[in-house]
Amino acid sequence: MTPDAYPRLLGGVHAVAAPDSTLLTTRTGHHRGPAGLHPLLHRLAPLLDGRTAESAVLARVPEDRRPMVGRALDYLESRGALRREAVPRPADVPGELLAVADQVGDEPYERCAALLAAEAVVGAPADWSAPLDAALRQLSVKAVLSPASGVLVRIGGVEVALEPGADWLTEPVGEVERAVAAAAVAAEAVARFLGRPARPVPGARALPGLDRRGPRTSAGAPLLEPWPPAERLRALLLDPASLLPAGEPGWERPAAVRPLGTADGPRVPDWLRALLWCVHVPLRWESGDLAHAGGWAHRGPASARGFYPVELYLVTDTGAWYVEPGDLRLVPVSPSAGADPGSRFTLVLTVRETKVSHRYDRYGTRLCLQEAGLVLAALTDAARRAGVTAAPVAELGDRGRTSPWGELLDLGPDERPVGRVTLDPPPGGPDLPGVARHLALVRRRHSGHRVFNALGADLVGRLGTLPTEVAGVLDGLDDRLSTFLVVHRPCLDASAGRWEPGCYRLGGPDPVPVRAGLEPTVRLQRGQDAMGWLAPDYLSASATVIVAAPADAVTADVRALHAGTAAAARIAHRVLLGAAAADAVGRIHNSLRADVLAAVTGEEGLAPLFQLIIGCPGPDGTITVDVAEAAFMSTEITAFTGDTRC
Repeated sequence: MTPDAYPRLLGGVHAVAAPDSTLLTTRTGHHRGPAGLHPLLHRLAPLLDGRTAESAVLARVPEDRRPMVGRALDYLESRGALRREAVPRPADVPGELLAVADQVGDEPYERCAALLAAEAVVGAPADWSAPLDAALRQLSVKAVLSPASGVLVRIGGVEVALEPGADWLTEPVGEVERAVAAAAVAAEAVARFLGRPARPVPGARALPGLDRRGPRTSAGAPLLEPWPPAERLRALLLDPASLLPAGEPGWERPAAVRPLGTADGPRVPDWLRALLWCVHVPLRWESGDLAHAGGWAHRGPASARGFYPVELYLVTDTGAWYVEPGDLRLVPVSPSAGADPGSRFTLVLTVRETKVSHRYDRYGTRLCLQEAGLVLAALTDAARRAGVTAAPVAELGDRGRTSPWGELLDLGPDERPVGRVTLDPPPGGPDLPGVARHLALVRRRHSGHRVFNALGADLVGRLGTLPTEVAGVLDGLDDRLSTFLVVHRPCLDASAGRWEPGCYRLGGPDPVPVRAGLEPTVRLQRGQDAMGWLAPDYLSASATVIVAAPADAVTADVRALHAGTAAAARIAHRVLLGAAAADAVGRIHNSLRADVLAAVTGEEGLAPLFQLIIGCPGPDGTITVDVAEAAFMSTEITAFTGDTRC
């Protein structure tokens, strides 16, 4: 008698329903399967957990359909989406580690069990020991620490070593950057132990999101037009695919952090440091084959593939300083910068256009304005939580040194001001517990591709307080903004209210139903299929929030687009945090066309400013290591944050 098998859907499987097929992405590549595979996969996914025997799966299917289901399982296994295990999945194997092991070979249970039973031997300088220990504990690995001049992490027969003279050890300028580097080392050691081939470890200053070694400006990358014409602005919003590059551009990527040398300015005031922690500090390191470019240091606001075009400068009555991400150093950029900041504080936001245009070509305008709006919203929100008075302004300045701001801040040829926030120090000190609670929520926010990996997730989605928060933000904003909530599967809000599939207009005392049933979801999916593999799988998500405005109003000129995007970003920011509060994931996706929006909402003439897809996170073969715990061991930081572990 043939022994029973336990089929298990692997992590990182992405299925999209195309009009006449199912687009399937697995660790072996992209595949096009039959159209009926998508609905069948979603119905079977909860049973393909590695704990339910195949005979039990088939027993739940009508007898005449069992051969078809068996063939579907064979197909999924042949395409690398499913594995038939000889033993049931152990209950003590974390899903995240199992997803990593799935990406690298067979016997994932044995690999994960060996890791959980193993002990890491770590030799490191004193200031590296704490972040290495914290990162390994995030990955369920115990560590024995000992002092050493270099870094050596050994798990079983796997070693990741950094020699005493390596730039990893000499270049990080502070605890935050050291924590990011330690998290990357720990993630690499664990991934190698689980079976992934060894990859070269980049220098600390070359870490994506923290690298300083590239050029300040990407030579050859297109600069955005000073004032894009209305036709180009309409294309940005109404048909984004028309401006995306056809292939991979060949321009050099500029440095993630503006290279300015090592001249130190004064210390960032503690109350301002508390706000910047929510916006301008890497809060986690994500590494893995499915992560963009192998890994990124993630900051508070969402950004296009972690490129972060927005830079921050502090301007007071005594001078101007560049605010370095990470440890928040103040680097003087004006000759008049005094020893200490003055009494009036203004954070000036600029965008370095080639940080995104080197990859997204002319579409970089949209991404720069979106991130500028999100940073303005994030700073204002954090200031409100801290009790700090903030006056945000979305404005556009000239590029380079051709304006007073440009001369004062020594802006590069691809850099332009996009906004400012004037901050008044709180007379009685900031609300430190409020900041700590807010930072804890920011740290829970994920904006990566995980939102698309919801196969096998709960049939009922979680919206939490998201509908209420969005309605609250709408009060007082430009009434020309329209916000829609498209529910893809039954969802529960914080009061256990049930939201049935359909499209709702948010704003006012109660949501207004626009279209009922799955028709809006189907229209979204069909309209997005033209994006190919970039299309989201709406049926795998719980809901989508769309913020739109009259196309004529926001495409009259770039200033109108910037103002409209900044207003919409206040809603988008709260949606992303609201999703995190509901233990869900929110992701900004820019492929929505205006004709699809009209088909979903029934309203013509609207231009989508943000599309935010809300779903359940799922294991996808990446290792995410939170880096804030180690950084918070600094007495100056813990003094105003308290315990913010999630």
